[in-house]
Amino acid sequence: MRIVFVLDQWPELSETFVVNELLALRRLGHEVRVLSARPAPNPNPEAPGDVGVELLGVGTLRGLRDLAWLAARRPAACGRDLAARRRWRREEWVRPLRVLAGPARRAMQRGDEHLHAHFAAGAALDALRLSRLTGLPYSVTAHAYDIFARPRNLREKLGSAALVFSGCDYNVVRLRELVPGADVHEIVMGVDAAAFRRTRPLPGGRRVLAVGRLVEKKGFGDLVDAAALAGDLRVQIIGDGPLRADLERRIAETGAPVELLGGRAPAQVRAALQEADVLAMPCIVARDGDRDSMPVVVKEAMATELLVVATDEVGLPECVMAPWGFLAPPGDATALAAALRAALALTGPQRAAAGAAARAWVCEHADVEAETARMAELIASRRAGRAPAAGG
Repeated sequence: MRIVFVLDQWPELSETFVVNELLALRRLGHEVRVLSARPAPNPNPEAPGDVGVELLGVGTLRGLRDLAWLAARRPAACGRDLAARRRWRREEWVRPLRVLAGPARRAMQRGDEHLHAHFAAGAALDALRLSRLTGLPYSVTAHAYDIFARPRNLREKLGSAALVFSGCDYNVVRLRELVPGADVHEIVMGVDAAAFRRTRPLPGGRRVLAVGRLVEKKGFGDLVDAAALAGDLRVQIIGDGPLRADLERRIAETGAPVELLGGRAPAQVRAALQEADVLAMPCIVARDGDRDSMPVVVKEAMATELLVVATDEVGLPECVMAPWGFLAPPGDATALAAALRAALALTGPQRAAAGAAARAWVCEHADVEAETARMAELIASRRAGRAPAAGG
């Protein structure tokens, strides 16, 4: 198939799952190009350099010519788009039609066959509009903030999509409740098990690693407090974000053995996983409703045969389970400290057996090749007019 990824930004470092899925689709033989609203502020150095990328403009003379071309061929669709702007604007900013006219024209002229948006935010509205302008079907992968914190025009975006995907059952249940008519399927944001595999023996120490943006929903404030309570361990947090100064203050006040390492490239994250004993993912539901779903780094750690300490929140219990997983209630630093102590109390052989079981789970349930192939088959089935297979 000829697929267009419709994105808000490309290739963002914190969205490695988008790059992984695109590469997996290409390995399956599909042609994929990117339509992005803007360049990523923190680009992923491992994104492919040979993918076709089109950035949305701001409405140039060329855009007006494209709009005239499109209006001559799809006058009714253009009229309906202009009429719908007032409705969409009640919930979010709406891009001028002249900006989408060029991408719509090129999609029709190139013979693109399917539009796929990651995140049910601006990208999904762009995909919905392009679908109506061109007649191409579209799908949406909804993740977390776009479902729970800022569900703008969500029912229309998902209800109009040919297919809706999300990465865990927690999200799928919510989406089916919100949009009963949508065709929603679970497609796990998978891991390349060949890239994330143990290349050296487990260190057998007391090093705890956390990876993620420094934002409220990650629960890293609770991790700092838990580290201060847990005793002899060392915690390193990879990532950056708006709460860095708050976390630095908390570390200084508590004397917690926590080091903030800042952002790191994917290769550096893989190296850090090799050196860690436990991955911590103490997610919470933020005050504005934002939350994670099933963070990819948890599955990357499991593929690297690490123990995982997490909260029993969002989709985490779906993959963090015995013998490799240790769960604590969200927002409870004392319980989180106890879970860290329990994980680190395992002997070397126990850690190795638990880690092997974690990797086996990822290979069976969260392999990027298998999950992407299933997504592609669902899209192909829908395009062919066949009902997608039950399940997911």
